[in-house]
Amino acid sequence: MSNRVIPKMTNFNIDIISDVVCPWCYIGHTRLSRAIANHKNSYPDDTFKLNYKPFYLAPPPQLKSNSIPPFPVESRPRKEVYAEKFGPERVQQINARMAQVSASEGLNFKFGGKTGVSRNGHRLVHYAQNHGGEEAQNRAMLGLWRRYFEEEVDITELDVLVETGVEAGLGSADEIKKYLESGADGKEVDELAEEARHKGINGVPHYEIQGRWEVSGAQDPVAFETLFKRWKNMETKEKGTGTL
Repeated sequence: MSNRVIPKMTNFNIDIISDVVCPWCYIGHTRLSRAIANHKNSYPDDTFKLNYKPFYLAPPPQLKSNSIPPFPVESRPRKEVYAEKFGPERVQQINARMAQVSASEGLNFKFGGKTGVSRNGHRLVHYAQNHGGEEAQNRAMLGLWRRYFEEEVDITELDVLVETGVEAGLGSADEIKKYLESGADGKEVDELAEEARHKGINGVPHYEIQGRWEVSGAQDPVAFETLFKRWKNMETKEKGTGTL
């Protein structure tokens, strides 16, 4: 009999409030993924369940309406929209910074293409959650982020969303198109986005770990790893550990 401590398996639950047109949310995903991989090197039996929740950086203008036509969605050149929001000089600085940070995370951000209300993208993710669970959800999120940030694709377009859904394994093109055109789950997605605002969340990404800790922004992996370890230490004190 030795005194080697056997750590208990931990099931981590992480709610992630994000927008599919948020650059820091994409970067945050890569950093969180790296933190999880690093943690599992030490605790391979631990599990992580990620649950994405919607947030509108630019809320739909008809948000309070009970009936919002799902398509078409107005979209405009991203460069034009960002110049209006931040000013031309600041946009150049922001883009240079984002290009540098994204490259450090193995991503290749570009800044062309068009942007518009992200409601239908969130509906697609919601559909993925209900028709394939966490893995389908993650594939849908990554598919939207990749198209928007690295391929300069307009993710407000129906055909693009259908393609993303098929790629994520959500069903046939006809099934996904029928769902998107129906407007189904729009009200539920809106309510989830509003819920985040009511909690006082004004920026994303925002992480809720184990229903206890909140982390704002695309933090360095070490920040997540520290919380994971802290939780395991708490569990050890509360439950005790086995020994060999």
